[in-house]
Amino acid sequence: MRARNQSLRRTQLRSSARTSCTAPPFRFRGECHQMRAMLAVSCLLCLLVPFVQANAVAQEPPASFLRRPDIHGDKIVFTAEGDLWIASIRDGQARRLTTHPGTETWARFSPDGTLIAFSGQYDGGTDVYVIPAEGGEPKRLTYAPYGARVQGWTPDGKSVLYRTWRPNPQRDNCLFTVPVAGGRPTMLPIPRAQDAALNPNGKLLAYVPVSAEWQHWFHYKGGEADDIWLADLSNHTFRRLTTYQGVDTTPVWAQGQLYFISERAGIANLFRLDIATRSVMQVTHYADYEARYPSSDGKLIVMQHGRGLAIYDPATGKASDLKIMLTRDRIHARPRRVPITARLNWVSVGPTGKRLLIESRGQILSVPVEHGDARALAGASGYRCQFPAWSADGKQIAFVSDRSGEEQVWVMPSSGPGQPRQLTRDHNGPLGMLTWSPDGKWIATSDREMRIWLVRVATGEMVLVDQADRGGSYNRVNWSYRFSPDGKWLTYAKTEPNWNDAIYLYDIEGRKKVPVTSAEMNSFAPAFDQDGKYLLFLSDRELDPIGSGPTRYFGFDRTTRVSMVPLSASTPSPFLPEDDEEGTDQAASGEPAKPAEPAAKDAKPDEKKAPQTWPDKLPSVKVDLDGIQDRVVDVPVPAARYQQVEMVADRILLLVDPAIPDAGSPNGRNQLLAFDMKKKRPNETTTIVDHLHGMDVSADGKKLLLHIGGDWAVVDANTGPVGPGVAKVDLGSITIQVDPPAEWREIFAEAWRIARDFFYDPGMHGVDWEAVRRKYADQVNGIADRSDLNEIIGDMMAELNVGHAYVGGGDIDGGARPMPMGYLGADLEPVEGADAYRIAKLYPGDGFELDTRSPLLAPGVKVKEGNYILAVAGVPVRRDQDIQALLIGTASRTISLTVNSKPQMEGSHEVLVKPLASEDRLRYFAWVSEKREYVLKHGGPNIAYIHIPDMGDGGLREFAKHYYANLNKDGIIYDVRYNGGGYISAMLLLQMASKPYSYFKPRYGASWTREDWAFPGYSVALCGETSGSNAEEFCDAFQRLKLGPVIGVRTWGGEVGSGGGYALIDGGQIYVPNYAAWSPDGKWIIEGTGVHPDIMVEQDPQAVMEGRDPQLDRAIAYLKEEIAKRPVPRPTHPPFPNKAVSASADMAAHASEP
Repeated sequence: MRARNQSLRRTQLRSSARTSCTAPPFRFRGECHQMRAMLAVSCLLCLLVPFVQANAVAQEPPASFLRRPDIHGDKIVFTAEGDLWIASIRDGQARRLTTHPGTETWARFSPDGTLIAFSGQYDGGTDVYVIPAEGGEPKRLTYAPYGARVQGWTPDGKSVLYRTWRPNPQRDNCLFTVPVAGGRPTMLPIPRAQDAALNPNGKLLAYVPVSAEWQHWFHYKGGEADDIWLADLSNHTFRRLTTYQGVDTTPVWAQGQLYFISERAGIANLFRLDIATRSVMQVTHYADYEARYPSSDGKLIVMQHGRGLAIYDPATGKASDLKIMLTRDRIHARPRRVPITARLNWVSVGPTGKRLLIESRGQILSVPVEHGDARALAGASGYRCQFPAWSADGKQIAFVSDRSGEEQVWVMPSSGPGQPRQLTRDHNGPLGMLTWSPDGKWIATSDREMRIWLVRVATGEMVLVDQADRGGSYNRVNWSYRFSPDGKWLTYAKTEPNWNDAIYLYDIEGRKKVPVTSAEMNSFAPAFDQDGKYLLFLSDRELDPIGSGPTRYFGFDRTTRVSMVPLSASTPSPFLPEDDEEGTDQAASGEPAKPAEPAAKDAKPDEKKAPQTWPDKLPSVKVDLDGIQDRVVDVPVPAARYQQVEMVADRILLLVDPAIPDAGSPNGRNQLLAFDMKKKRPNETTTIVDHLHGMDVSADGKKLLLHIGGDWAVVDANTGPVGPGVAKVDLGSITIQVDPPAEWREIFAEAWRIARDFFYDPGMHGVDWEAVRRKYADQVNGIADRSDLNEIIGDMMAELNVGHAYVGGGDIDGGARPMPMGYLGADLEPVEGADAYRIAKLYPGDGFELDTRSPLLAPGVKVKEGNYILAVAGVPVRRDQDIQALLIGTASRTISLTVNSKPQMEGSHEVLVKPLASEDRLRYFAWVSEKREYVLKHGGPNIAYIHIPDMGDGGLREFAKHYYANLNKDGIIYDVRYNGGGYISAMLLLQMASKPYSYFKPRYGASWTREDWAFPGYSVALCGETSGSNAEEFCDAFQRLKLGPVIGVRTWGGEVGSGGGYALIDGGQIYVPNYAAWSPDGKWIIEGTGVHPDIMVEQDPQAVMEGRDPQLDRAIAYLKEEIAKRPVPRPTHPPFPNKAVSASADMAAHASEP
């Protein structure tokens, strides 16, 4: 399964950083102020007109989502529509504090109420800012690479408490304080923390070490479920307060008591916790929507309830909803025109290449390639149109639309305007791309159940062509289908039970399908030539093994061959040997040569032909099905990574990926090659375009649509090499009208349908999915910000109680793009009383990736640990400013540093360095190196340590680095803590499970195993709460294969995978869990609970802060015990044989043989 996508976390910030719920701080007041406030509470509540009782009565939805509130006296601050608002709880009237395009949230009043700290995106990233409570200019306090989330204030009001991933390379959140006056942040002595709240004297900190808040998952009880801990900062001791298997989160102090949110009573409500006895009491009893994100000023608790806010009074034990009135301009909800280039979901070329058919945000347009107007044909913000297709004569278009409430096929005139005609009516679920038959009678499509259909244009009748039972997902079935030039045949690739694709031909009139290729090999991308003589396709048949040095294994690359089959038994192979003869009219192919056409009478050289429509006459296609598989021939071009094949204008066009792209890089490295069918020179192709995303061919075969970079160009099908100066189609000036509220309603409806249609369990886990739709559909009305919609859809998906259910993205104004921060690959410490930063530690990398090391360690840079940095690019360092502020915009750019062995300018010198764009891998390598040294120190030289950071490319790299180099050890520790998943667990386990079965003894030197990758020793695996998805599969299989014990704590518990995301109309995505894991004994595994380790070991926070790793300690102890009890056998070769047998002895031994 895929790793959990960090960019689609449940977050109010428009950022890719992983988020968790907000920790409300306790607000310290002076004793006199506290006394006055306590006396005023009951009177104040009597005057609060906006309050309504909410424990028994369902909440009336407010006009907008109000989120992450805080309170100070009679003032509350909260986030709505991406901005901060402040309101009085007396009258509920709110006013805006911020208007920045990005999101401002996690707001917290200072103890005296004069300032508000919040997380904002003014400079692109997510950092801590402070603003006067009455409004004003924000002041930036942090420069955190992974975002900073405000948690509260220190009781003295001098510093803001926040959390961030930095500096932990495993991206555990850590707590920091940053001075309001400015300066370097200070980390609290707690190994990891999500939500946190300081008590009034600042000595006790209630916190959540790990949190599941990032996921859309109600009633979660997996290994990453939140628990409340208490840290005594005065003596550095830790105590766990809650042990409920589900979620206990977001602690907050009020009136000397600790409160938190829990799902232990079903829906999330507010509970009180006695820290002395650890007894728990439920204090709110919401039954409609969850309570979330409580915060307090020490007297009242404000929290989010559904879309609105509520207040709980500990003195009276009553909770009341607030009625907040926003005077707002609904700027994000206003209708507006947007460029189509911002969201091009579909672009195809017209039948003769004069126009393009474009779908942008569910709206379909006809756009001229050169001359004419851009015409809106179909679609509006309230529904979605997609997969537009032009009929061969150019008079009609077909498209898929959910205008009727379900996706159906529609047709309309291509000239517009005109009312679309709905063809299909009874189909439910998503449909795939559309293709017209050349005679205009049929439209081919596919659906969610892996079926391919023919739709009769005249009546809307749907004829089932075929159905697969492999490969279905919400990305729609992987069909590729084409009509023959006469419209009587359909070819397609079908995924067979062995997961190979096979090419089929379907006789439309006879309703019969015949395989063209065997499922023994993978064949795909079928296409007819323009005359209907040949069927071309791609096939993975070139299996030349490629050895891998580090892995001692092999693989295959460039496996795809280009093949073609003559459809008629009388049509010869186009690649037969040629034999030119004089005095014959026979062509090289064996067919009689065609006589030259006589010249037209009175024809003038420059006379233009009258314009013709296409097609004027369809060719006749003859197909002989008998023996068709035996007529397949290869096109004489080298095997490669071909993706698409077309035959037009006496040439075969090939879209090929020449190299494996970097992980995560966009697909823009394809080449378009042409093989000349007149010359037919083996292995000779012409490069038409060197870098492109894709291509489309006009129906008449005379034009090509090329997607080059971000541009589109239409060229002749027989074009030569296309350079950067090719004429581009002007799309930049075309806009469409978007009505956000209507679009949001369509997005919600589609998200609900996609979950209905693709969730792996058709019974939806017993959830009444229609009732869920009604519950959340009401919330969509009235929202004024796209991020609110993500929150609603996320909550809707959370009702399914399943992992891998994500939603994110969309047309959200994220504000300014972050300037690339530069990093020096060093720990830098401010110097007390000096304007300087001390270089405390330099990070050297791991020796494999030499470009991943501190730039201060580059040869010739005269800097060492203990030196001081006094200026960056000529700008002096200041004690009241984080040095990272001077490194903004310096990534990968040469800058000067002024350094010295003393914290003063006198005697300093300058060095030139290129700061890194990221320290992630650098710090990760350092963390792994520390763990390896730890194992060496406590376990000895015969125990190896291998950390696998993910189940993807990074995990393969780290495994290859350290596995093969340690096969001579007695024990190996495989650490998959912090591994979020991926897809490679089976590859790793195949190697780990290998044991020696034979040895070789050379004349000189030691024996070796026959299996280069076999490990004869003992193994153990480490897992943690954040080991997720494919990392959990690894742990489960490690146990089932009896490779050794799994040590640690229960894993995440997400084993219903979602694969890729389903794209919504505005670019947002929804991830629907659509395939679940089960074991050979017929049981669902892992989902909801996680993998239970064989040996349970908690990471005691006090031990971690002292530099110990209890889980790693237990793994070392286990291996040492096993090695001592049963030493790993190191076989010695047997005695060399004595084969010198005397002749008499040999005769005697065989004397009795017949």
